[in-house]
Amino acid sequence: MLLLNRCLRFYFESFFDHTRTPTLLAAMKWNEVTRIEVKGNLLIIKDAMILLSNIVAEPEWPSINCEPGEYIMEINVPEPFYAHRVRIIKTDSNPNIGNEIGMVSVDNGFIGIIDYEFFQTAVGNDFESYEEWTMTELDDELTLNFSGEVMFNQEKLVYVKSGDGDGVYPVYELVEDSKQVGLECVFIPQSELPI
Repeated sequence: MLLLNRCLRFYFESFFDHTRTPTLLAAMKWNEVTRIEVKGNLLIIKDAMILLSNIVAEPEWPSINCEPGEYIMEINVPEPFYAHRVRIIKTDSNPNIGNEIGMVSVDNGFIGIIDYEFFQTAVGNDFESYEEWTMTELDDELTLNFSGEVMFNQEKLVYVKSGDGDGVYPVYELVEDSKQVGLECVFIPQSELPI
C-alpha cells in the first residue's frame, strides 16, 4: 500500500509540477521509487525480462562492485511517463558521476537492477521456474506499472520503464571517495529535452 501511495503521489506531482523539467543537470529532481538491501558485492543493470539468460559466473552487462547495505533507486522524470535517468545509490552517499562502464541494451521496454550474486542463488538450478516467472508474474508487473519492485524467491528486482522504450543506453558508475557506490543509466540525453 505504501508503494502504491508513493507511485500515485509521484504521478500526480509529475503532471502538475512543471519545475520537474530540468534545464541543467544540477537542477534535476530525483524521485525515490524503492529501496533494495544488497547483501552481495555486485549490482547489475540489464533488460528486466532477460536478467539471467543463463547461469554464468560473471555478468556480461554493466555492473559495479559495491559494499553490502541499503541502496535507493531513484528516477528523474522531466515529462510524465518518460524517465530521463535512473540511478541506484547507497543510502546516505553523495556521489559524483564517474566513468561510463558500458551500455545496456533493452528489447522489452524496461531495465532491471538486481543484487546479482543473491538473485543468481535464488534461481539456483531451477532455471525453468525463473523463466516461467518472467513470462507470468514479472510480465504482469511490467505491463501494469511504470516503475517498482517485484520478488523472486525472496530476492528483489527493481525496475523502471526505459525512457522511450527499447534502445541502447549508457551506464555510468557513481563514485564517492574513490569507491563505487551506485550506477546511473541515461535514457534521454539532456540535449533531447524537453520531449
